[in-house]
Amino acid sequence: MTYQTILLDFDDTIVDFYDAEEKAFYNMAKHFNHYPTKDDFYHFREVNQSHWEAFQKNKLTKEEVLTQRFVNYFKDYQIEVNGKLADHIFRDELAKATPKFFDDTLETIEDLRKNHNIYIVTNGVTETQQRRIAQTTFNETLNGIYISEQTGYQKPMPEFFDYIFKEIGEQHRESAIIVGDSLTSDILGGYNAQIATCWFNLRGKENQTSIQPDYEIKSLKELIDIVE
Repeated sequence: MTYQTILLDFDDTIVDFYDAEEKAFYNMAKHFNHYPTKDDFYHFREVNQSHWEAFQKNKLTKEEVLTQRFVNYFKDYQIEVNGKLADHIFRDELAKATPKFFDDTLETIEDLRKNHNIYIVTNGVTETQQRRIAQTTFNETLNGIYISEQTGYQKPMPEFFDYIFKEIGEQHRESAIIVGDSLTSDILGGYNAQIATCWFNLRGKENQTSIQPDYEIKSLKELIDIVE
């Protein structure tokens, strides 16, 4: 089947989020006289991921995620921090980090946009994501950008996708495909929205969920054969 509308996740699909996150984490930690090791960073990623997954399940509000992830991480090191301050520093550092693109990504997007409508669909805080995306040319070259905070909903909620298709035209749903690295956000979201799904699994993760994508790729370049 030909897919005319491509919904592309941003973090860890277009750009290497691990790279930006690691830089932001170390710079933030210095403000609290904490000098973490690589293992400490991995621990933070686990804490952070668990909080965002709770948010996706509506167990935490976005504000609770943004602050509690730091309070709970530093608590494991007997350090008491102001969660709002830590979040402000972290997100500022994240927004300033130069985007690192995966191999073939920019060339592939440039190729695809000749015959397809491409939209960035990302969860996250509007200000942070806008600053990060502004470091690219996507605002001018792609058909649109949708950030969860702006829509009032987040992936995998069907309302997030309903918002998008109301904006771009409901008729585009049947020829749409979502591409993203998260099974619980992008792929489940696509399933909830009744559109095709493609798991961007660059890191070779094992699928330990019941969520089954329609396609799986390790390079965005592989998407060309799928959508055309």
